[in-house]
Amino acid sequence: MESTRTYSADTEAALWQQVAADLALEENQYEYRAELLQGGYRINFELDIDLGGGFEGGYELTTFSAVVPGQPSFHFALHEQDWVHELGKLLGLTDVELGDPDLDAAFIITTNDAVALRMLLNESAVRATLLKYQELRLTLAPASHEPGAEVLLTFTKEEGITDPAQLQEIYHMLYLLLQRLTPASAGTAISNR
Repeated sequence: MESTRTYSADTEAALWQQVAADLALEENQYEYRAELLQGGYRINFELDIDLGGGFEGGYELTTFSAVVPGQPSFHFALHEQDWVHELGKLLGLTDVELGDPDLDAAFIITTNDAVALRMLLNESAVRATLLKYQELRLTLAPASHEPGAEVLLTFTKEEGITDPAQLQEIYHMLYLLLQRLTPASAGTAISNR
């Protein structure tokens, strides 16, 4: 397994200059891990591509995740609207409507607070990125069922995204969401997690 790189910058542009330069030098982008530090937040980025071979199929996965400070009790999951999930809705899977025709049509949405989720996703940059990468899973949920477990904001796409501009676009969306989810005093210092 590749080691995790760490990048830190005061601005998003400076941070992604570092990441883009490293990705351009990286010959093997099949397993790439980076810790991105900006503005008091720590976002982990992972790229995992297995081309498969012989009788085994491959897979591709792009993941961004971050611990949300302050232990929010608000949780949600958005994932693509496909035939499997449509079948799930027929069998009782709850799909919350946010009142946004494009988001409601694109995603199966579950949450314990539809009003809070509607407010969280109303930023145009967040909405545009979600609609651009519709075959995704975006969650805000505890990392485990243990009491006091950290709450993670996670973006997952079953595609190996290697274009730095696209990766920065997804990062920007998560950074905006983290800022909106974090109590004013909690995002000022990066913890040693």
